Amino acid sequence: MFQLSRIIAALVVPSTIPFSRRIAPRLTRPMMTTIHAGHKRYLINFAQEHIPFRLPELRSLCKLLAIPLQESELVNNEGPFLILTLENDEQARLLTQRSVLIRSTFECWIQAKSFANLLETIPHLPAPFTAPYSLPDSSFRIRIHSYGKKLAWAKITERVEDLSVLPFQGKVDLVNPVNSFHVLEDYGGDNVPYREFPEQVFFGRWIAGGGREAVERFRLDKRYFIGTTSMDPLLAMVMANQALVKEGSLVYDPFIGTGSLLIAAAHFGGYTMGSDIDRTLLYGRGKSTRAKNTWRNRDESVLSNFKQYQLESHYIDVLVSDATKNVLREDIKFDAVIADPPYGVREATTRTKKSRGSPECLGSNGYERVQLGKCDLNDLIVVLVDFAAKHLRIGGRLVYWLPAVKDEYNESAVPRHDCLELVSNSEQPLAGMTSRRLITMEKIEAWNADQKVTFAKDIYTNTFRERYFTATRNINGRQRHSADRDVSSIGQPIEGGDVSICRKRDCLLQNRIPLMGPCAKHCRVTS
Repeated sequence: MFQLSRIIAALVVPSTIPFSRRIAPRLTRPMMTTIHAGHKRYLINFAQEHIPFRLPELRSLCKLLAIPLQESELVNNEGPFLILTLENDEQARLLTQRSVLIRSTFECWIQAKSFANLLETIPHLPAPFTAPYSLPDSSFRIRIHSYGKKLAWAKITERVEDLSVLPFQGKVDLVNPVNSFHVLEDYGGDNVPYREFPEQVFFGRWIAGGGREAVERFRLDKRYFIGTTSMDPLLAMVMANQALVKEGSLVYDPFIGTGSLLIAAAHFGGYTMGSDIDRTLLYGRGKSTRAKNTWRNRDESVLSNFKQYQLESHYIDVLVSDATKNVLREDIKFDAVIADPPYGVREATTRTKKSRGSPECLGSNGYERVQLGKCDLNDLIVVLVDFAAKHLRIGGRLVYWLPAVKDEYNESAVPRHDCLELVSNSEQPLAGMTSRRLITMEKIEAWNADQKVTFAKDIYTNTFRERYFTATRNINGRQRHSADRDVSSIGQPIEGGDVSICRKRDCLLQNRIPLMGPCAKHCRVTS
């Protein structure tokens, strides 16, 4: 039987998921106690963040790893648990270690509606199934997890004493056991009334932990070269997973910025290249985005980030190029195109202009300097989708962010192309009435010049920048509608009630949200 005093010392009392982050209740239904032992049922324990991206990432990874998936088991709920049927432990291990949204995976032995039902079921576990874990030379440990409620130490001790019915005879090893067994009690989400007893209880054997250590490794505050729109490393890795990036994949980012997306792709074995219109950013020139740093260091560049993570062998090159003017050979094919186009809020949506050799456009060496002009977000999206349709191999994927205003978005706002099939469309809420959607598309047929990108262009006729700053907002408990304002008068304060928004272009570079009051640097309010 158990060496109880040694096991109690190893128990994890609360879950590592804070109760406050359990964002919504799940639909409950009558549940019978089920013995899954011997049936290869696995309990997926998700991290409680970016919930809409869970199933798209899971489906993508199962396709990448050639793991059969039963769609009927994919229940889209707000809780952290999902039970899947897999063929063996190796499939569960590969799936978990590649995912960044899975916290851990267990071989689920028992699913019960209460801890008492769990104890009643343990004696009915098949003896041939438990025998390999009951050998005298085997070692084990037991851990208790609770989600949505913190268990008192007295309750933990009581749980351990009750689990003495388990038929394990091996020694207890709290540090490096052969087998680790876990009890997971689910008390529901934030909006669920206080529960004295758990909603459901699971018991199983730990298989693997998720690949979330890489998220810590790639943290932006530890990265050498960053910009104002550097992508969160976790979301970048989700994009790489949905793009099916694997060892040897050729990945392209036409809006590379500081290279966050390509670093995630390189981490999974992809060979990466990209382009950007901002030469000063690519070469590490100009003002630094870090606090207390005035100018960027001379060695700040996309390549320096790859060197920081020892990934330079997966770095091909970066082009200073306008994404609206394709400079690549037509026969180049990529396994994945991943992108986060500029929305026009923090970074401008620009394109090159024709200078026609005018004297003011000539540099000291006699060559023309590149002149930049305004480019609608609508045009960037069309160019991106068309580029992917042309340069992806069959089966390759395009994964990109599509910004949207919530009250204006509809399904017709998602670009379509005859060569590309929509795989997933997941929303991430942003500030106010805005959000962005992670779009994943897969190439299903060869490209020809007659095929065009189609979608509701009126959604992005105006730039997202103007829609971002003029969308309906609730400020100080009152609704402020700014659709009737004249947003063409750059440099003048736009008044609405007691709120003034400075439209000075230089001012918006330093103040990235509407100003609550006049801008002292550029504007004055006469009212």
